[in-house]
Amino acid sequence: MRKHNINNQSNPFYFLLLSISGICLFFNVQFAFALSWQDLWTTPDQQARNLMQKGQYAKAQEKFTRPDWHAAAAYRAGNYEQAAKLYQSFNTAEGYYNQGNALAHMGDYEAAINAYDKALSIKPNFEDALYNRKLLQDLRKKEQQDKEQQDKEQQDKEQQDKEQQDKEQRDKEQRDKEQRDKEQRDKEQQDKEQQDKEQRVKEQRDKEQRDKEQRDQKKNNHGQPSAKQSSREREKQQAREQWLRLIPDDPGGLLREKFLRDHLRRQHGW
Repeated sequence: MRKHNINNQSNPFYFLLLSISGICLFFNVQFAFALSWQDLWTTPDQQARNLMQKGQYAKAQEKFTRPDWHAAAAYRAGNYEQAAKLYQSFNTAEGYYNQGNALAHMGDYEAAINAYDKALSIKPNFEDALYNRKLLQDLRKKEQQDKEQQDKEQQDKEQQDKEQQDKEQRDKEQRDKEQRDKEQRDKEQQDKEQQDKEQRVKEQRDKEQRDKEQRDQKKNNHGQPSAKQSSREREKQQAREQWLRLIPDDPGGLLREKFLRDHLRRQHGW
């Protein structure tokens, strides 16, 4: 940015030259003067200008008595806030222009543009003010666009993060549901297997009980033949007796009687 220039002006001396003898007498007396040689021969503004030439702007700022030089020293020392206040008090186009420069260094672009507007209201063709105002307007516009872009990117990122979190939550809920379903199926399978096992055990016990009852029944029936068996035994006994009665006293008819016996055995099952 272009800066306000300081005019190289000089002021007349305010001290008279002393005679050689007077100077010698002055320094022979042991007075504790606070004045230095520079204070004797130059004004504070002259001393400040010398400091400015040496780049010692902060020290020069402390010595300047002229407001315009004081403001320039504050500006070059980087004390932009004080420089802006000093330049504003001038109520001139150059003062508002330099105030805008100081405010721009502080990052207060809106206030700087307003200061340039004030300078241009006094001096419409002030090229430096026009240039710096346009520069800050473009910079402010770019920063606004950058901010909008950053805000959009931040919103997009937050949206993506939210969608990712929602997806992870849904996936987790799905996994949890599948796990619960699996545990339920496993439990039902275990219950079924347990029921089947208990059923088989029960059937086995029932079978063993029936077998035992059958064995006991057979055992009980061993010494007590049924009525049907007794009737058949009697028939067999009668058939044997009938066969024996048919046997003649002579052995010659034994073979025929044997045939008859076989016939009766097949017929009666004995």
